[in-house]
Amino acid sequence: LHTLQAEELELRKGQANDCLEKLRQALGHKAIIYRQHFRSADSTWTGTRSKQEALQCRIKIEKCVRRYQRARSSIQRLGADEDTLTTIYQDIQLHQLSVDKEVTEENRYGQGSDRLAWFWRVNNGHDLKEDVWMDEFYRVNWLKAKARWQRWEEELRLVQHKMGWTVSWFKYRMGEWDQRYQQATKPGHQAYAHRQVLLWGRFALDAENSF
Repeated sequence: LHTLQAEELELRKGQANDCLEKLRQALGHKAIIYRQHFRSADSTWTGTRSKQEALQCRIKIEKCVRRYQRARSSIQRLGADEDTLTTIYQDIQLHQLSVDKEVTEENRYGQGSDRLAWFWRVNNGHDLKEDVWMDEFYRVNWLKAKARWQRWEEELRLVQHKMGWTVSWFKYRMGEWDQRYQQATKPGHQAYAHRQVLLWGRFALDAENSF
């Protein structure tokens, strides 16, 4: 019985993977429709036809989601561990089924925090079948992710340098006021300069401890 249960579990996982692959393709097709047809529709007939194609894609997407949810429920009933259900075969949320903006709005602002939905990364996002559009989609997302990583790496280096510059500036100001303290001849000037030395020294110490 345990052998049959294990075999059934593997079959259900394969079914879920197939549903996810069809879902990715349907979402990609829908994105292409929005990009190539809705934007460039030059007549009512073209726009109506594009809407019909988009509706068919939406129906196909909903069908894929239902099939996946049934397969996921079966995987859960067959005793899959919690880690598998929370990291690999997660629940699909409605907002994750929107048209991918990498295709429809590739030059938009605010791409620094973009992240693909989890099902784009299942099985490394790779299918045995050749799909030129999917290959291009993953290539563009990989390049953008690499660019974001390099940009954040550069930002980190800049912040680290700015921290060092801030400490150096505080110490420089402390040295300036210490020199003025040494050169002051009046008690009031000496007291004020000494207070500034302590102030900038405290700034430098706090900055070093914080950074």
